[in-house]
Amino acid sequence: MASADAVKKVCEIYDWDGKGQLDMFYLGDVVYALGHNVTKKICMGLGQQEEQGKKFCNFDEVVKLVDQALSTPENTGNYHDYVELCKLYDKNENGTMMLAELENILSNLADEIPKEDTMALLAELADPEDEDGFFPYTPFLDRLTGKA
Repeated sequence: MASADAVKKVCEIYDWDGKGQLDMFYLGDVVYALGHNVTKKICMGLGQQEEQGKKFCNFDEVVKLVDQALSTPENTGNYHDYVELCKLYDKNENGTMMLAELENILSNLADEIPKEDTMALLAELADPEDEDGFFPYTPFLDRLTGKA
């Protein structure tokens, strides 16, 4: 959960007019700025708006909404989702994928991770690749998610 002070601090950044209210168009941005990823569907269900200026909430209400968003089950990917993603790149259907493809996914999709950080992550969590560039992705996912 995010602290109330942290939520209010982020809300102040989005309070363009200094009225102590957040334009609900920015609810997802506030959650993201706090370091959490939730789906747009969850934020829309909590009152996020498609257009600016349609609905406003005071900061205390936003704190409650952020807590609700973060307590929603399955607000981010889970282990099964990661396995299914890797299966998309499992060309041999044997539980392996190319290490270069995982590096590309991590470095370039969603929040870009600097290449050096990606390489350090892979060096720490991924098994060595074979002569064809493939590695088993299940042990990597187990280490990444803390199952190992």
